[in-house]
Order: sequence, then C-alpha cells, then structure tokens
Amino acid sequence: MLVNCLIWIYIFLTTYALGKAFLSVLGAGRDKALAGSLYRPEDISITGFMAATVYAQIYSLFGGVGLSANIILLAFTVIFFIYHFYLSRKNNSRELHFEKKMMVPVIFITASVLVFAYCASRGYFHYDSDLYHGQAIHWIEDYGVVKGLGLLNGRTAYNSSAFAVQALYSFAFLGGMSYHSCAGFFALMVFFSGCRVMHIFRDKKIVLSDFARLSAIYYIGNIYDEISSPASDYFTMLLFLYILIKITECTEKKAGADHFAVPALLSFFDMTLKLSAAPLCMLTLIPVIMLIKEKRYKRILVYGCIVMVILLPYFIRNYIISGWLLYPSVAIDIFNPEWKITRESAIADSAYIVAFGRGFSSMDAADMPLSEWFPVWYAELGRTWKIMLYLGLMGSFVWAFELIKGISMKKYRYEGFAAVNYTVLTVVVSFGFWFLSSPLVRYGQGYLIALPAFTFGLIICRIFESGEKRKILRTAQNALILCIGLFLAYKALMLGRYMYKWGYEQYYIQPQDYGYYETYPIEMGNCTIYAPVYGDRAGYYAFPSVPENYNLPRPADPDAYDFSEGFRY
Repeated sequence: MLVNCLIWIYIFLTTYALGKAFLSVLGAGRDKALAGSLYRPEDISITGFMAATVYAQIYSLFGGVGLSANIILLAFTVIFFIYHFYLSRKNNSRELHFEKKMMVPVIFITASVLVFAYCASRGYFHYDSDLYHGQAIHWIEDYGVVKGLGLLNGRTAYNSSAFAVQALYSFAFLGGMSYHSCAGFFALMVFFSGCRVMHIFRDKKIVLSDFARLSAIYYIGNIYDEISSPASDYFTMLLFLYILIKITECTEKKAGADHFAVPALLSFFDMTLKLSAAPLCMLTLIPVIMLIKEKRYKRILVYGCIVMVILLPYFIRNYIISGWLLYPSVAIDIFNPEWKITRESAIADSAYIVAFGRGFSSMDAADMPLSEWFPVWYAELGRTWKIMLYLGLMGSFVWAFELIKGISMKKYRYEGFAAVNYTVLTVVVSFGFWFLSSPLVRYGQGYLIALPAFTFGLIICRIFESGEKRKILRTAQNALILCIGLFLAYKALMLGRYMYKWGYEQYYIQPQDYGYYETYPIEMGNCTIYAPVYGDRAGYYAFPSVPENYNLPRPADPDAYDFSEGFRY
C-alpha cells in the first residue's frame, strides 16, 4: 500500500509533465479561464498517461523498457518543472494558481489516495494476469518487442498498449517486485474527475456530463476490489467513461475545436488499449467539422500526424509480435513475414474470444445467430446487468424518437444539439459493437452503464431546462440530486465494508504480488522456457513461460543465449 503511494507520486509527476507539455504544444491551454475548468490536474495527468504509453511503446521497439527508459523520462520531468517555474517567475505570474484553486480539499485527496492505494494492494487478482498479463509485461521489461512472440504464447499477440506503460512504471529493474500499480492510479485519476459531480449540491443543477461522472463512479465502485490486477479491461473502460466526461464537458462550456480534439485523440489511445473501443473514434468527427468550418485545414493535418504517432507504435508492435496489424482480426492481411501466425490460428483465436464472450466454450458459438446465443448469454447475466440492459434499450428507443422529433421540428433543437446527440450516438454504437462481438460483461461494463445514463440523462437534462412548470421541475431535480447523494453514500458504505473485511491481509507496505505456480523447464536451444505442471498459468516469475507444452516454435537463432532474435516455426 505504501509502495503504491510512492509509485503514484512518481507516475503523477511524470504524467503531469508530459500532459502539460502536450497540451501546451497543442495550444489547448491558451485560454487560461477555459483551460482552468477543462484541464485540472487529473485531466493533465490522464493526457500525460497517454503520452507515457506512446513513449513506452516507442522505446520498446529498441529494447527493454526499464531503467534507461525511466532515466530519460525523469530527466524530461525535471527539466520541465525547472523551466515551468522559471518561466512563471520570469513573467511574475503563477501559472499553476488556477489548478490549485480547482483542486478539491487536501484532506479529501489524501484520503482518496490512501483508500485507492489500499484497494490496489489487495483483492481479486485476475486469472489472466497470471496467465499472460504478467508474462507480456515481463517480455516488455526485458526485451521490448520480440519477433514472433505470438508463436510462443498466442495471448501476448493481443498486444494491449496498457502492458507497455505498466512495464515502464513496474520498477522491476530494482530487482524486487514487478509492481502493477497503474490500474489503481488510473482509476484514482478518473475518480477525481468523477467527483466533480459534487457541484450539483452547490449549484442545484444537473448537466449531461454529470451522468458521465456518475457512470465513472459507478464503474469504479464495481472494480475497486480488482484494480490490483494489471488487466487491460479496466484501463479501456475507465478511459471510455472519462472521454465521455470530457466531450460532454467541452460541449457544455462551449469549447473550441482544440479542446474537443483532446478527448478525440484519447479515443484513439483507447483503441490501442483494446480494439473493441474503436467505435469511440467516431468522436473525432466533432473537432474535424469544427476545424473545417473555421478553415483551419493545417490544424487537421497536425492532429492527423498526432493520431499516427499514437497508432503507429501499436501497429508496429502488432506486426513484430504476430505478423498481423490487428491480431486476431484478419481483415487487414498485407504482410507475410516468416514469423507470422497462421491465418487459421488467428481466425480460431478470434472465434474463441467471441464464443467465450457469449458464454460458450466451443468456438462454434461464434457462428451462432443471435436467436441461439442470446438466451444462453442472458441467462448468465446478473440481475443488475439485466436491469441496465433493459434501461439501455428503452433509453435508446426514447432517445431515437426525441432525436427524430428534434430534427424534424426545429423548435426542439438547442445549442450543442448536434454534438450532444452525436456523442450519445457514439455510446449507442459502442454498446452495439461490444454486444454483437464478444459481450462478456467484464469487457463492456462501461457500455452497459453509459447507455442508460446517456440516453435517459440527455432527456432528463432537456426536461429540466425546458422552463415549463418550473416549480415542479425544481422539485424533481432536487429529488434527483437527493437520490444521487444517497447513491454516493451507499457506494462509500460498500467500500468501507470491503476495506474492513480485507483489513487482515498484510499488504500495508508491499502490495499483492503475482502468483507462484509449479512449473517444469523445457530446453529450447541454449535457453530454457517453462510450462505449468497443473493448469495453464505460470505467473510472472517463471519466465519465459508457455500455457502448454504443445506445438512450440523454435528460436530464430538456435545458438543464441537469449530470445532477442525472436521465434519461428
């Protein structure tokens, strides 16, 4: 727990420096008044987290992401802060003044950090983390990226960018644990953003971004006992909900194209965390249209180049690991390196993911029509998620009806009509993409939560702003605010119960580690790999490992004493 706090201080300082530098270059912070309300410390850190992830991926193309990568990052951070404060002093101004004013009280921040550090130090450790998450991170720490690694362990070919940034901040180069604190830190930053919903108790007014913030808090309330694990699903859903917060906030504050561009760029970053988040990139259309109207065509080119910087390291890593650009998708098949995973294996892997998400163990379920797999999937759905599904579908129909009415009758249109409804459409499409591909709840909790929150939330906000029967509406809004307060209190109570229940676990200094499993060695040239004696998990420390001793590849260089040259069949 204490170690998590220390690591988070380092992560915050480095990501804050990267985020501040990125936003300065982007020009999104020029309007100080607007920047003060849109780019608070947690927002800057999350933007910098994206930059740190891209940096880690690029660095991995040239070697292991360890001590040297952190030295460069730390040097940049020190130079940034020295320059930042020197510039502020030279101009006789306090550039960070608005940020300090916007932060919630120090006591609340400290308490939140300690609570999240507690949760990130223990709890449910994801099965897949000892199956391949830890191994994928270990490979990045030691080697960076290795040709044909997907042939050795097919799951490493999924190549989430989350593993690269976790390797950067794992501190495995110190010779002790490989810390997996990033999920907890990221959840903490999104939590701080979500807590901005507290303004409703002061302003007595609810806006659409508040429903996005409540969605984020609800999701964090579901995963606080799981954020000790380095699974990529948490990053994907947390960022999805955070992007919705920022895109709706930009609409409400009548921000410019450059401000809308930041969450749009983050949507491409989310896609590198997990391909299922790709529909979120639809949001890019909002700043692009704004820039076209302003005839700022060069700016579009600049943002296009930034998108390429975000995506290229991810695609290159995909190609080196598996021979495919979007493994296990075979939609783009333009390369044929000798380490390429066969088309048949990629199709089978994709089918397994779809079948597993639908609640089946047989790959044949990937070809089942909706009428056959939906009853099985629905039967396994928890009661809460069934309610969310009902509300989401009902809300979608009601929202679609209101949208059609608003388009056909101009008097129902309002400022920001297009941007707001397009954002809701993006949520609907994201939900549909997840549902029709691999609808495992763990993969798409954020979609299930956001769909009813946004569809009904938009309608509720429009009713409250209609101005009709003001007294009744004020009473209804106050009642809703009271319900939100009770909801937040309930979540806090459940968190307190969890902390009390797991207080006996002695993780107050060091956090929970990866699991240890019995393995046996397999000689591979001059090197050794390991396979589990029982099951398919080997953890982090039996490295390199495979889930099963079957159809193993050969080293590209049989005489080498490491695996830096990669694998072949």
